Amino acid sequence: MAAVLEPTEQMSPWYVVEVRRESAYVTAAKYMDGYLRKHFHQGKMTGAERDAAWQLVDKRTVAAPGEPLALVAALEQIVEHGSYQKWWRSGSHADGAGAELRDGRLLVTAPNSHQYGEYQGEKAISHIEFGYEDIGPVLADLRRIVGS
Repeated sequence: MAAVLEPTEQMSPWYVVEVRRESAYVTAAKYMDGYLRKHFHQGKMTGAERDAAWQLVDKRTVAAPGEPLALVAALEQIVEHGSYQKWWRSGSHADGAGAELRDGRLLVTAPNSHQYGEYQGEKAISHIEFGYEDIGPVLADLRRIVGS
């Protein structure tokens, strides 16, 4: 069973979270607002909305939109949820997952996660389905980046 969580003030307008049994979707909310408006012919997507997508860097790495604190807040919302807590009792974190600042971009590597875009061949990604095994290492790196 899935649950869409209410975005915290720190997450807005960047992210919305949906938790599941063994994974959680982190949606680029600002990007999706513009995408849906464009898709349903209710107006154009703005440049700021387009820039608010996750950006595909390579098969396992994406550039995250927004400030690092916004992603920290989204991932903390996941780890505090009962679904993650239940998974954590028998799950373990994966090697190779993490986050770093490079060339002014926040890069997230999540080898056990899936990226979803709206168009084939596009680098704009609307959703990342984080496997729970990737969240701990990514969150630990993000906390170091923001100094908390």
